Amino acid sequence: MDAFEMLENFPEQFYRVEVDKISPESYEGLVFSGMGGSGIVGDIMKVLLESSGLKVPVISIRGYTLPPYVKKGWLAVCTSYSGNTEETISVLRECISKGIDAICVSSGGLLRELALEKGIPHYGLPTGYPPRYALGYMLSVLMSLLGFDPEPIGKNLTIHADSIMKKAQEMASVVYSYMPIVYGTPLTEPVSFRWKTQINENSKTQCYTAILPELHHNEVVGLDNPAVRNLCHFFILYDEEDHDRVLKRVEITEKLLKDLGIAPTVLSGVGGTLAERMMYLVYLGDWLSYYLAEAYGYDPIPVKVIDFIKGELSR
Repeated sequence: MDAFEMLENFPEQFYRVEVDKISPESYEGLVFSGMGGSGIVGDIMKVLLESSGLKVPVISIRGYTLPPYVKKGWLAVCTSYSGNTEETISVLRECISKGIDAICVSSGGLLRELALEKGIPHYGLPTGYPPRYALGYMLSVLMSLLGFDPEPIGKNLTIHADSIMKKAQEMASVVYSYMPIVYGTPLTEPVSFRWKTQINENSKTQCYTAILPELHHNEVVGLDNPAVRNLCHFFILYDEEDHDRVLKRVEITEKLLKDLGIAPTVLSGVGGTLAERMMYLVYLGDWLSYYLAEAYGYDPIPVKVIDFIKGELSR
C-alpha cells in the first residue's frame, strides 16, 4: 500500500482486541517506553488514563533507561512497531534485570524474541507498515489491554473521513511555504507532537510545537519579531474538556495572533469522547502532512536521514 491507501484505511485499525484486561491500579505506576511513531502511543495512553481518573502515576519515556524511581511494582509497556528499536530494547533489558513487570507490543523483531524467551507477555501487530502509519493498531492493543474500547474511534473517523480530507487539503494550501507552528493544550499535547512529527517525516519540512499554558510564559514573546513570525503559520489545537483557564488562554492566544495580523487555524476534535476527539485531530494532521508532502513534491514514505543515522549507529 502507498501512503494514501494506508491513510484511507486508518479508521479500520481501530477495533477491539481480544486480550485479558490489565488493571492499571494494581500497579504502583505505569511507564510507556517507545520512540518515534511507536512512542506517541504512550503519550496518548498517558492522557487517556489520567483523564479517566487513574490514581497511580503514568509516564511516557523516550530513551535508553528507566527513571530511577521506576522499580518492582511498576508495569513497563514497551512498544516498538518493528521490534528492533534499540532504546526500547534497552528499557526492556533493564526491566528484566531489575525484575520489573513488562509487556511488549511489536510486529516481531528482537523485542518479541526477548519477550518469548523471558516469558513476558507479547502482543503482535500486522506487518508491512512504516511505524507511524500503524498507530491505530498499536493503540487498539493498548486500549483493549487497559480497559478502553477503541472501536468507536474507527466509527467516528469513518463518519468524518471525507470532511477531514477536505479540511486537510485546504490547510495544506494555506500552510504551504510557511513554517508550521502547532500550539497545543494539556489534552492535545500528544496530538500536537504527532502533527509535528508527521509533518517532519511525511512532508520533509520543519515544524515545532509549544503547549499552553507554558507558552504564555516564554514562547509568545518571540511573536514580537515580525521578521520571523511572518514566516510561520500558527495552528491552535484544544479540547473542550481542557481546564477552563486553558480554554481562556486559547481565546487570548487567538486574539493576540489576530491583533498581530496573523490568521491562526484554531481546531478542536469532533467526537463524543476525548479519545475520539484526539484521534479526529490526529487523522486531520496525518492528512495535512500527506497533502503538504504532495504540494512539496515528496513521497511521504522514505525517511532517508533517519535511515542514514541508523546505519551510522549500526557500525
